[in-house]
Amino acid sequence: MKKIVLFIALSFYAVFGSAQVVMSKAIENGRTGANITTTANSNSAPHSKLYNAIVSNGESIQAAIEAAPQQPTEPYIILIKSGTYNEKVIIDRPNIVLLGEDREKTRLVYAELSSKRKIHEYKGQPVGNGVIVLQKGADDCIISGLTVYNNYGSTVEATTSHQMSIFGRATRTIIINCNVWADGNDALSLWASEDGMYYHADLNLRCPGVDFLCPRGWCYATRCTFYGDGRALIWHDGRGDYDKKLVITDSHFDSKSPVTLGRYHHDSQFFLLNCTMTNKIIDNPIGYAYSDKVLDTCPWGKRVYMYNIKREGGNFAWMKNNLEEAKGSPKPEEINARWTFGGKWDPEAKIKSLWNVLAY
Repeated sequence: MKKIVLFIALSFYAVFGSAQVVMSKAIENGRTGANITTTANSNSAPHSKLYNAIVSNGESIQAAIEAAPQQPTEPYIILIKSGTYNEKVIIDRPNIVLLGEDREKTRLVYAELSSKRKIHEYKGQPVGNGVIVLQKGADDCIISGLTVYNNYGSTVEATTSHQMSIFGRATRTIIINCNVWADGNDALSLWASEDGMYYHADLNLRCPGVDFLCPRGWCYATRCTFYGDGRALIWHDGRGDYDKKLVITDSHFDSKSPVTLGRYHHDSQFFLLNCTMTNKIIDNPIGYAYSDKVLDTCPWGKRVYMYNIKREGGNFAWMKNNLEEAKGSPKPEEINARWTFGGKWDPEAKIKSLWNVLAY
């Protein structure tokens, strides 16, 4: 436990100091009252026409979300100015874009342990654990340019139990150009019940807990860095559809101490391509989470596919190229975001259409 606390302190204290976490009564009561700057009819700020709302340090991100239409049909873009925001943010409507002014300087920090959270309901609907929570129906949202940090384990109680940074029940979620940090398990947990599709690019994920990228459904992640501390780094739940998969490309894996790359509890499917790893990744293939019990028989069997993996100190036998064993024997050049989602969603096209505001 002392090692965990030291890891957390060294990794994060210098960035966030001893910022005090304040419970948001506005969220707890399902309403907000803080002022925000809406820009639909304002020329008060440079480039304000690019944004629907601008939140400055000391103002409420939640208030900006509440000011959006309940069912926006076009992206509703909220620019969050540099600063530290100590609040839990609940997105309860589609097409919300949370855009930080500066990835390193726009920090959303909140301490919440899943088993001890105080906010269980919002507007009559259950709410999960997380600094940012995307409610069911908050589809087609984008999060970019932020540091999102659940710091419960280093500020409240020395534990790595579940303390998510971003949690979601929505689909077609895009998270790009962010630091996603948590002091405990399941840092980035997107768990739509049936049709979950998620796209991640250019993320820095840090977590001393387990399973800190753990999607349920279809997920494509590229150009991400993972840094753990002795627990399995990635996890996938692919129940309900044989084609559900977690695809990670052009990413890097590291850990403070020796670590297992990944695991699963249910039917799952992993594709890792063009990834690099330090020698902290140990000789323990991605496999079923338990050796002493079986909670799910996983009828589709073990499905872990790799291509062009490079591990410092040499690859293990299970890191060999084996894409030909996957359904359809896909070629490396065929595996991209559109392929991952079976042509049902093209997140990169959406990002391109908003690049005038999302560019980094």
